[in-house]
Amino acid sequence: MHYRAVLALSGILCFGALGCSAEPAQNQTAPTSNVAAQQPLPANPEITLQVEAISDKDVRFTVTTNLPPPIEVMASVSLANQRPDATWIGHQQRVTLTQPTTTFVFDTSGAQRPLPTGEYEAEISFYPRWGAAGSPAAQRAPEITATQRVRLTGSGMSRADAELRNERQRWVMENVIMHTPWDERAFVARLGGYEKSQADLSHLHDAYYFPGADMTLVVNRLLGEVTIWRMGRASR
Repeated sequence: MHYRAVLALSGILCFGALGCSAEPAQNQTAPTSNVAAQQPLPANPEITLQVEAISDKDVRFTVTTNLPPPIEVMASVSLANQRPDATWIGHQQRVTLTQPTTTFVFDTSGAQRPLPTGEYEAEISFYPRWGAAGSPAAQRAPEITATQRVRLTGSGMSRADAELRNERQRWVMENVIMHTPWDERAFVARLGGYEKSQADLSHLHDAYYFPGADMTLVVNRLLGEVTIWRMGRASR
């Protein structure tokens, strides 16, 4: 009885009753990773950006690139001309580009703090060390950045007020800890006026909310010291 059993072993075809052939297997499809690795890198890799504010907090991004997809980029919107030592005002998130042109809506309401009214720098940044994981050819590209200005209504807060709020918050975070003496006049000079209420922490505590800093200090009136600070309006 004759039979033919076909086994693929490391690219060599073996026929059980007829011996083995050292000829490599033919018509095999190359692995996807090899195909991707052979994609050419454009002579002049580039990314271009067009943006448009479509609401007080939403920006439409239209990104065009000649880099082989898919690539991942960082999209961001940041207040224009910020001081290097200032608390950053803006929002950012990663976006995957799968087509030569990609359009998406960037929602700035996810920012840590509501964004004030003003001029913003919209930006797309490509960093091959992490943005080209799915595109071997793009791993050979340089870092690329594209920017365009856009004006946002944002929360309606002025830029000056937002920057002052951030400065006051940073001062509290850097200088106020548990048992810091409560000096009402000194805190008002630093943080502006306050709204006082009963704290839930205990009957011995009061809550001082400073709107200009958007922070609350919970104060032990018996000991005359700060027990804790909170972002926003709080009671404990």
